[in-house]
Amino acid sequence: MFMACCFVSCQLNSGDNNIVLTDFTKDLISLYINDTLNIDVKYRKDEIIVTAVEDTAYHLLSVFANNRKESKYRGEGYIGQTLYLGHSVRVFGDENPMFYSVTERIKKQKRSKVDYSIYDPNVWQVCFNKDESFNKWRTYKTTPNEDISEIHKLAVKYFKASQTTTNDIYKSYEVENEPIFVLGEDVLRELIASNFTKHKQGNFDAIPLAVNIIVDEKGKATFKEIVKSSNDTELDNEAIRVAKIICQYDFIPASHRGETVKAIYPILFLRSDITPE
Repeated sequence: MFMACCFVSCQLNSGDNNIVLTDFTKDLISLYINDTLNIDVKYRKDEIIVTAVEDTAYHLLSVFANNRKESKYRGEGYIGQTLYLGHSVRVFGDENPMFYSVTERIKKQKRSKVDYSIYDPNVWQVCFNKDESFNKWRTYKTTPNEDISEIHKLAVKYFKASQTTTNDIYKSYEVENEPIFVLGEDVLRELIASNFTKHKQGNFDAIPLAVNIIVDEKGKATFKEIVKSSNDTELDNEAIRVAKIICQYDFIPASHRGETVKAIYPILFLRSDITPE
């Protein structure tokens, strides 16, 4: 999972060190800058960005480095900054005592010349449930496949671990192993082609139709929604009908962090499935 961030030159005062990091956040930053993939961050003393977001289900803490010396990261809800291990640490988002405290509210910063850039940092996202238990399923080191065992150990040192699998429905890119149609992709394409009986001429895209189905922990599938319409009701309804036929077959369920989970499985209908030969 990559984060596109905008950067802009800002006027910051060195005296605006108004953030006190919790021991957990300090240790997480230390873990981040000592990670093999981030070793240059440590030696360059890059600025560290910390963002905290709280919604109805989770507390989310993200940590990443700004290695663009000529620019300053500008995110929503700038809270303040501090110094840690020789790095400037700037904090954005929601105030959350799990991760840091604020000693003094800062005034809005005046911005100078705008210099936007696209940047894909190595983002670590740590997730906690609302009861402040560590959520391993939505904790990532850039991608779902990267090992989070060190983050896991650190989180349960300071917080309890969640004991139950979340009932979330994951997108395919959010899990280590996506759901798989048990008979294979070739058979799936044959099922679509042989069952799609409504054919129309038209200026269709290469993929004119797409639907999502949900594959549960036991590999059973149910129709969810059309995610790309053909703008033709008859064709859309045909896609739904065919998707429900495919749902009668078994799938290998998605797995993530050592457990099977519910996940989205996209079914793509190609132009060749719709237009007559």
